Amino acid sequence: MEKDDRRVMISRQQILTKYECKLLKLCSDGKTAKMIGGELCYSQKNIEYQLQKIYKKLKVTNKIAAIDKARELNLI
Repeated sequence: MEKDDRRVMISRQQILTKYECKLLKLCSDGKTAKMIGGELCYSQKNIEYQLQKIYKKLKVTNKIAAIDKARELNLI
């Protein structure tokens, strides 16, 4: 594996935290922010805030685009 290949692989892994990947995985399973919040013992607003942070990190504007991008990057 070349040095550039390793850099790409490392940067993909560091884009989102494990928790953020878990949130996106739950979203991809069709769960709403309210459902996820109930499951993880957080408020719906907290989950929505976390999702907004994920959208910024992935440079997307909505949940579907975030899920697609995360799948493309093999994050979920």
